[in-house]
Amino acid sequence: MKRTSLAIALGLSVMALPVVATTATAATPSITCGNQWTQRSEGPDARDFQWGNCATHATKIKVYSLTYGGVFKNLVREQCVAAGAVVPLGSSTNWRVLAYTGEDTATAC
Repeated sequence: MKRTSLAIALGLSVMALPVVATTATAATPSITCGNQWTQRSEGPDARDFQWGNCATHATKIKVYSLTYGGVFKNLVREQCVAAGAVVPLGSSTNWRVLAYTGEDTATAC
């Protein structure tokens, strides 16, 4: 009986502990690193895509469009991104262009 009560008390005390969310440390905490998107009001497929550079130096990225469910990956351009900056990659308005994505080339600008 004592073991059962102890186990229940221990379980309840563990559940009462606060959950601490951790985030990755970055050189610029006000931006999101890497690929991100925001929903627009024009419909479920209307999105704006961005890429954030959290590094302390400028870097070159390759911008790709992913079409037809990501089956086709087309290089759109190469672009330099300043340190601590967020750049737009592209916008989608329908399901054909599913997303835009940026890939870091690990090359300085």
